[in-house]
This record gives sequence, C-alpha cells and structure tokens, in this order.
Amino acid sequence: MKEDYVIELFRKNGYKITPQRQEILKAFTGNHDNHPLSAEEVHQKIIESYPNIGIDTIYRNLIVFLNLGIINKLNFREGKSRYELNSGKHHHHLVCLKCGITEEIDYCPFKTLDWEKIEEEKKFEIKKHSFELFGYCELCREKKH
Repeated sequence: MKEDYVIELFRKNGYKITPQRQEILKAFTGNHDNHPLSAEEVHQKIIESYPNIGIDTIYRNLIVFLNLGIINKLNFREGKSRYELNSGKHHHHLVCLKCGITEEIDYCPFKTLDWEKIEEEKKFEIKKHSFELFGYCELCREKKH
C-alpha cells in the first residue's frame, strides 16, 4: 500500500496525518519480512523517534488504521492480536507454536467451498474468513530433536 494513498485516505475520512501516524505506517511499510506485528512491536519500532508515545496511543491509532482498511488484524494464539499491512490479496498463515514466526500461504484452501450454499442453509451472510495452520517451523523442529 503506497504512503500517498494512505495519506489521502486519512484526509478523505477527516483524520489528520500526525507524525506519530506516519511513523506507525512506516513500521508496517518497513516491515520487509512481512511478519505480522503486535501493538508492542509497533511501539518498539517507533519509540526511538517518539520516546513519549504511549502504548495506548498505538492501540488507538491501530483502530483507526483498521477502520480505514490500511491494516488487517490477525488473532493467533493466546488471544494476542497481530497486525499486517493490507496487501489487498487474499492469503492465510502458517504460525510456529514455539517462536511465533508466521509465513503466508498464497492460496486459499477454501476456494472450492460453496459459500452461497452455506449462507442459504445457515441464514448467515459471510463477509470474510481466516485460516491459520499452527505447528513448528523448520528451525524449531530441528531444535526439538
């Protein structure tokens, strides 16, 4: 997601582009390993530039970013949320139970599912779905033996 687009999105929706919001955005756009970030990790990434920024400010801004569709919220294990830049492409994740590393799966195993049939039978309007596979990455498996 391009920074110019995000700035315009903020403005169109009546939000100011504060330096803190720009730093939060940079935490995601500069996250080249594509590892979803916790609020605490976002906080750690920007605390050098803004030592007085509190974790509450991070959470409030993450909600704004979520509401604008800039980031996605992922709920993995232990009820801890992680966030990733909205790439616009549908994907799922592999999550290591030991080190927590995540890896994207670029295809959807539910592609052939009859979504309309489920909606009709259950009288339920489906808007999105998520799918994560939990296990052990190669490095953690090697350390287990």
